[in-house]
Amino acid sequence: MVRRREPTDPRQVTFQSPDNSEPLAKPRTRSTPTRTKKAQWTQLINTGTRLDAHTNERLDNVCASTGLGLQQVWETAINYYCDQFDPPIPKTMPDQTDLDIPRFTRRASVDEEEETLVTARITPNTRARLVEACHRQHEPGRVVIPAALNAWFDHLDKGGRRSW
Repeated sequence: MVRRREPTDPRQVTFQSPDNSEPLAKPRTRSTPTRTKKAQWTQLINTGTRLDAHTNERLDNVCASTGLGLQQVWETAINYYCDQFDPPIPKTMPDQTDLDIPRFTRRASVDEEEETLVTARITPNTRARLVEACHRQHEPGRVVIPAALNAWFDHLDKGGRRSW
């Protein structure tokens, strides 16, 4: 017969026999949290273009002065630009609208090394309005996006600072 000693040293281990019916892990008493909202950034579409140094500097200045982020500036500028058309581009585009931005079929004459690639994630509705603006002007997104940004920057410079 094996003699059991009472542990006096706290570092000493006491083993339990395998026939013990108690479970080793305690059951969870609280449920795991469930997600109630879908992540919003997954619905946004990457949209990018190359900006010349002047437009890029204006973009930085507007972000700093308004406190808006890059995405908010792009959203506001594109929507402002689309509202200027006659007739204006609808504020809410149909769900099945094409989201492919037209591209150049020929090589651009501007030196791409002097331009900076800027990308923002915009909502599908804003992207659809941008595509419609490209189609109405018969220009690619590379021309329309800087035009939209500069049009909104000009609007802000003329005193329309409360348009956002």
